[in-house]
Amino acid sequence: MLMLSVVIVFLFFTLLGIPLYFSFGLAASFACLAGNLPLEIIAQRLLIGMDSFVLLAIPGFVLVGNIMSQGGISKRIVDFCNSLIGHFKGGLSMVTVLTGMVMGGISGSAIADTAAVGTVLIPSMEENNYPKGFSSAIVGTAGPLGNIIPPSIPMIVYSMTAGLGVFELFLAGYIPGVMIGFSLMVLCYFISKRKGYGPPSTFRFSWNRLILTFKRSILAILTPLIIVGGIVGGVFTATEAAMIGVVYSLIVAIFVYKEITWSQLPRILLESAKMTGKLVIIIAAASVFSYISIMEGVPELLKDFILGISSNKYVILLILNLILLLTGLIIDILVATIILVPILIPLQYAMGINPLHIAMIFVLNMSIGLLTPPVGYSLFVSAEIAKIPMEETAFNAIPIVLTMIGILFLINIFPQLSLFVPSLVR
Repeated sequence: MLMLSVVIVFLFFTLLGIPLYFSFGLAASFACLAGNLPLEIIAQRLLIGMDSFVLLAIPGFVLVGNIMSQGGISKRIVDFCNSLIGHFKGGLSMVTVLTGMVMGGISGSAIADTAAVGTVLIPSMEENNYPKGFSSAIVGTAGPLGNIIPPSIPMIVYSMTAGLGVFELFLAGYIPGVMIGFSLMVLCYFISKRKGYGPPSTFRFSWNRLILTFKRSILAILTPLIIVGGIVGGVFTATEAAMIGVVYSLIVAIFVYKEITWSQLPRILLESAKMTGKLVIIIAAASVFSYISIMEGVPELLKDFILGISSNKYVILLILNLILLLTGLIIDILVATIILVPILIPLQYAMGINPLHIAMIFVLNMSIGLLTPPVGYSLFVSAEIAKIPMEETAFNAIPIVLTMIGILFLINIFPQLSLFVPSLVR
């Protein structure tokens, strides 16, 4: 009963437009006062929520994303992807998805990936006869792909919360991420062909152009290989990989591409620090909320409730997916990770589901929330870049969301799609 009152208080303050971390703090204060708990718990849990070595990777990946978007790295990746598949019908929209996949292997930040892809590609798509609504919806897919394809900030937070290895979580995201990416590229092809999107003239494939753009972008393409390859090879941890990615991308952007000057660096660092601060303070505030829910026995209550409905594994997975999809509509993925993952742990053990499988189900569900209002951050970013109402972007994103739900269904039914790559490394 106490937890229900706390949730109502939290939603009330959130709907008033109070910043998320303040809403968490006020709801936590209410819980302490109503439940006769000492207020010192809030300060303690705030510090504990931020006291994790794994979280040090977040500022690194955010900074890599900003350097990538402002240092010419994203533009060169776009040029290479365009020379590779731009000759297909709807090629530029397919390039957008493929670029989002490559960016997902560099940044790990959904917002940074969406902004980087959108800034370069939305103007180009508009010039090539793509409607703004469709363009912004396709650009929005960079956010979910950035969460699923490693490195991924949500996976880092999931690792900290659930006690799983970041390395294994990263590996589990490869097949689902690639499946979603290629499915969306096929969707782009058929939509563009049916509605006549794209330039009237044919963009022909050229080996010379492909080789030239590959040479120009090789250092940019090496970025995800260095970051993820080093983690997979056991050369460095995810946190060390983020910092190595920062050093590498800075060297490429300043000394090779020469698109960032030393005078611009303080501004880039400040922007990255602000974005990191927003993420970390939300994680810290959500950890207070999570602690109170655990103290109130919510994980066991949810487990008993779901298992009381059915003992069939697939029925339970269906219920769980519906809960997560609805949660993704109203709560940010990082907040949901801190609050819900401790609740999911007893359920996964009771059902005998592999922790990596349940992790991928969670990340996929919550990533879909990036493309669904009212808390669809990728929708807001891409709509802002395209300068159109968010509702127009959301309407055009409906086929994309349905496609992602289809892949989510396959991941639920066939666990090996998320477990195969980690099993190879073991």
